[in-house]
Amino acid sequence: MKKASILSIISRESNTGKTTFIQGIVPKLTRRGYKIMTLKYSCYDFNIDYKNTDSYKHFNSGAVRTVLVGPQKCAVIEQTNRHKEIYEIVNSYNDIDLIIAEGFRNINEPTIEIIRESITKKIITSRKNLIAIAADTDDLKTTAPIYNLNDYCRICDFIENTLLNRKVLNITG
Repeated sequence: MKKASILSIISRESNTGKTTFIQGIVPKLTRRGYKIMTLKYSCYDFNIDYKNTDSYKHFNSGAVRTVLVGPQKCAVIEQTNRHKEIYEIVNSYNDIDLIIAEGFRNINEPTIEIIRESITKKIITSRKNLIAIAADTDDLKTTAPIYNLNDYCRICDFIENTLLNRKVLNITG
């Protein structure tokens, strides 16, 4: 059983473009043949199910876990009394090449930090975990490589070379 690489995507503030960044790299990595799983951290309660649907009724009748299965999607709704640790989740999946985790600031994994000059230029990732910065400026105090925030091809090349152990030579998509 192979173990997937985990890539953390974080920023100091909300609304810096983490989700947009992930939307930019996932299709490119998928086209290159990788199976990608994404995780999104939320500090808010949320619902993915709607009142009066059968799955909503299953879950709200007291089930600790409800799985909604359709022809092309599957969703797991699980009652928890705490934030689940990322490793509790990812260890359940062995068919994935790369897990991209958005907003998990306190995990000890390779991290790409998103920097927007108009918001902040302060880097919050530890030197040990910081593998690159995706930014709209190159005027940053760091020894980590800095990539243009929108240069998804170069960033995907870097991810492949660094985390997925595949040498990449000038791939453009």
